[in-house]
Amino acid sequence: MSTLVHRFVLTGMAEEVPFARRQVVDQVGKWAGPMDDETADTVRLVASELIANAAVHGTGPVTVTLGYKPGRLVIEVLDGNSSAPQAGCAKADDESGRGLTLVGHLAARYGWEPAGRGKRVWAEIALPVTAPAARAAVLRRLFTLRSKRGVVAEPESLMRAVA
Repeated sequence: MSTLVHRFVLTGMAEEVPFARRQVVDQVGKWAGPMDDETADTVRLVASELIANAAVHGTGPVTVTLGYKPGRLVIEVLDGNSSAPQAGCAKADDESGRGLTLVGHLAARYGWEPAGRGKRVWAEIALPVTAPAARAAVLRRLFTLRSKRGVVAEPESLMRAVA
């Protein structure tokens, strides 16, 4: 299955983070279907941290790109500051400085790379594969294989594939 992509641009203001977080969670829900609370919280927190870091520490517009395949979500955030992101050493009563550490614990992988005059920070999150996504992937594969062989799918075989 090819990767589904959704991209949006923010001006880079911290006040936009709640809007962006909702947009990320809503889009992932459209692609992956309903998420359990733990998965939704993980997506919400990782998106919030990456976007907030870009808004607070970056410069210029912030571009958020989501890439989805069943079982996997990549969140990329591009900003205009070329400085490497720094994981903080927060004390117990500090209100900030834990974001990248949390991302590191919640994401399957994460990292950053220079991008033009700025940087791209990304995180990959493992998502549960829901029954509708798994069925859609099976049907896509079935149609792809059959169309390559010149075979037209019959209703009975499709019913067995979806059931």
